Amino acid sequence: MEDDLFYQVAGHCFRLSFSDKYFGVDALSNYTPFRVSGKQGEEYLFHLSIVDNLPDEIDYKPVGQFDNDIAAIGVSRSEDGSFRFRIAYPGSTDYCTMDIDAAFREARVKLPAGDKVCFFCLNNCLMLLYAFSTANLDTLMMHASVIRNGDEGFVFLGKSGTGKSTHSRLWLEHIEGSELLNDDNPVVRIIDGKAIVYGTPWSGKTPCYRNEEALLKGIVKLDQAPRNQIKTLSLLQAYAIVLPACSSMRWEEEIAAGIHRTVEKLVSTVACYRLYCLPDKAAADLSASTIKE
Repeated sequence: MEDDLFYQVAGHCFRLSFSDKYFGVDALSNYTPFRVSGKQGEEYLFHLSIVDNLPDEIDYKPVGQFDNDIAAIGVSRSEDGSFRFRIAYPGSTDYCTMDIDAAFREARVKLPAGDKVCFFCLNNCLMLLYAFSTANLDTLMMHASVIRNGDEGFVFLGKSGTGKSTHSRLWLEHIEGSELLNDDNPVVRIIDGKAIVYGTPWSGKTPCYRNEEALLKGIVKLDQAPRNQIKTLSLLQAYAIVLPACSSMRWEEEIAAGIHRTVEKLVSTVACYRLYCLPDKAAADLSASTIKE
């Protein structure tokens, strides 16, 4: 039996097609809050189909490679502009292969066996497709943790291990009215001159899959330090911390240009800060009192 499912994340709809011989609909629990009704022929951002086989890669030439903190991802391109992604499962020889047209609208993926590896690869395929197909739609997928407090959102940036999730937890424990919106891959959109941050089906190791949004009030880059201190950033400094946190293929001119334009709009719209901090209540109090004002 063929399943044809539609999902909407941050207002962008995409389609997933697969046979139940791979897995059942119930297995996609992190996508359930984002599921919407859809019809054949309806407008959507991209369409991903899970298939049994893909053609040989003889016509593909390597163009780049990047890591998303967990997976190693190799990218090749053919003469007609289409892409082939190879996504490796960490610590294993297992990988999946995904072929995508030049416009990032149609994709086919061959998944490896085993539920754990299969869903890891599928999640990465969908994240990549989403990030690159929205690159010119004033939309950014970011590596960040997000707290919502009231109707406002606060984004915490930093390399893996610098304490994004810890700082979010401190807000949850000590800043009244705080709740976690996403802990790894939120989406930010610029709409009518305002920045809106959204929950997504992708939240790293923290199962936080909330189809909700908030007005983005502040962006904070975290650095571990022996004492707590916060600084307001200039536009140039803000640009320098936000851009590396955004999913992009920097060697693809059209995608990179779209990300750059959106980052410029974002840092012109939302105040950005650098927080040198300890993992303590005082750090949460300092960031909250500064960026909530």
